[in-house]
Amino acid sequence: MEIEYRSDKILKLRVFRVKHRISLAELAQASSVSIQRISQIELMDCPLTPHIEEQLTRALEVVLLRRNANAAAAIADYYRNKGYLIDTHTAVAASVMEQYR
Repeated sequence: MEIEYRSDKILKLRVFRVKHRISLAELAQASSVSIQRISQIELMDCPLTPHIEEQLTRALEVVLLRRNANAAAAIADYYRNKGYLIDTHTAVAASVMEQYR
């Protein structure tokens, strides 16, 4: 079976990854595909199998959903603590920091 190169998808993958600041390491961790292999695929030095294509597209979704969840948690934390973020009173600042231990 000959594997076709889907260069339009590969190039768009790299452009999308860079545009959204998804590092090779982040994508590799989420996809279980090595950094080197992803780079080779993006540079068209290595064929893209349907299995790896599926791994990479799922990994992109995982990375984006994880970022969304982290952003939502950060926003919620901000609203809980916004009145204390620039508080110079040691006791109040210490109690807020205690939440993070």
